[in-house]
Amino acid sequence: MANDEILKILKQGATVWNQWKENNPDSETDFSGVDLRGVNLQSANLGKASLRKTKLQFANLNKANLEGASLKGAKLQQANLQSANLRGANLQQASLLDSNLQYANMENADLREAQFDEEIIFIGVNLKGADLSSATGLNPGQIKLAMTDSLTKLPDYFDEEDDDDFLTQF
Repeated sequence: MANDEILKILKQGATVWNQWKENNPDSETDFSGVDLRGVNLQSANLGKASLRKTKLQFANLNKANLEGASLKGAKLQQANLQSANLRGANLQQASLLDSNLQYANMENADLREAQFDEEIIFIGVNLKGADLSSATGLNPGQIKLAMTDSLTKLPDYFDEEDDDDFLTQF
């Protein structure tokens, strides 16, 4: 659980937070379960932070560094994650409904059981090596806009959509 003093520093915004983080590089940053709805964390350095089950709806995380962060079960509805670094982040069971992911780096991110919707645009999103195998709410057209590779694990239901027998059942 978050230390109240550290949480106050974070809520002051990225400039204050990044300065504090630079002066305290070894401090544990655990914001699990904290309410950060609507907070402006543009360009904040939250690399390796614990944000498990954190409420981040409407938060501005544009260009934020979330590399290696744990966002398991986080609520990121309508969050701005444009150009955010989520490389190697754990986003299992995270709700990303209506979020802005354009140009985000999600390379090697764990997105199993993450919730998406068809409104999310994946333009320029790096999904190389990402695990979306049990993610919900995606369609192949969205993923075509992203960068993927042979290590990217797509949802199983994508195979069903490509299966002519499946399509002719309806």
